[in-house]
Amino acid sequence: MFAIIGVLLIGAIISFFEISPLVKKKWWREIVVYFLLLTTGLTLSILIIKDVAILNPIDLLIKIYSPVASFMERILT
Repeated sequence: MFAIIGVLLIGAIISFFEISPLVKKKWWREIVVYFLLLTTGLTLSILIIKDVAILNPIDLLIKIYSPVASFMERILT
């Protein structure tokens, strides 16, 4: 529980220092992208702390390209 609070606290401190210049410059799109990336990172960090199994992108690529690779093997051999 303390680890999750620590991650959220560090995220809040970092965003406090990073968002201030963006607000002064009125870079609203960058602020939205920053919050999307920050939210994604914090979510993944909390899931790792809670020992939730996170899908690996390589597994998805293997599932997609396995039929293609076997088809190419059959053609070339």
